[in-house]
Amino acid sequence: MTKRLIVAGFLVGAVLFALSGCACQGSAKEAKQAKETPQPQEVGRVQEAKEAQQAEQIQQPKEAKEAEPAKGSKFILRVNCGLFEPYTDKSGNVWLADQEIAAGKEWGAVGGQTVDRGDLAMAGTNSPRVYETERYSMDGYKFSVPNGKYTVRLHFAETYSGIVSQGERVFSVSVNGKGALTDFDPFKEAGGFQKPVVKAIEGVTVTNGELVIGFTLNIQNPEVNGIEIVSE
Repeated sequence: MTKRLIVAGFLVGAVLFALSGCACQGSAKEAKQAKETPQPQEVGRVQEAKEAQQAEQIQQPKEAKEAEPAKGSKFILRVNCGLFEPYTDKSGNVWLADQEIAAGKEWGAVGGQTVDRGDLAMAGTNSPRVYETERYSMDGYKFSVPNGKYTVRLHFAETYSGIVSQGERVFSVSVNGKGALTDFDPFKEAGGFQKPVVKAIEGVTVTNGELVIGFTLNIQNPEVNGIEIVSE
């Protein structure tokens, strides 16, 4: 009898132990599932981070676009002929230093000589330094510019002491092969010696990306003090 009770107790204990193990495994499995399954709060945070990243990616192209130059902005190029350093005039306009055309350069003079006459106390202009230097005896200037319409402004002043009256320096100017100034006399056009005069050639059409200003000698060497190219 005692032996049967011992055996029965042993079997009951084994059953209880087995049931306890199953319960522990179930609890561990449930804990693992609970850990692996994102809670609603965690899902919300992940979704918000994802939406913020997408919004940032959408905004970046817009910011890059705004940093680009605005379409329709004017093309302006100013050259202080005969001066080999940049110059800012009294109106705040920046004039580029002169240069000769060469490989890799987008613009420059075709031949010629330069002279700087120093302080001439030029009156009647906000850019006196432009008229104190000049390029002379050149064939022309070449510029690479976007296709479109331009106004070309040419600046002149007779400052050579060897010229004392009108008719002593006469030359012609063409722009893209078309006559712009015929038998031009800086002394005569300005009304005397050491006086500035500006000639504007409007409606210059560029279709091949190149704007060419040509100078043709008549009497004495052609000369130019400044060049402005402005899109219309």
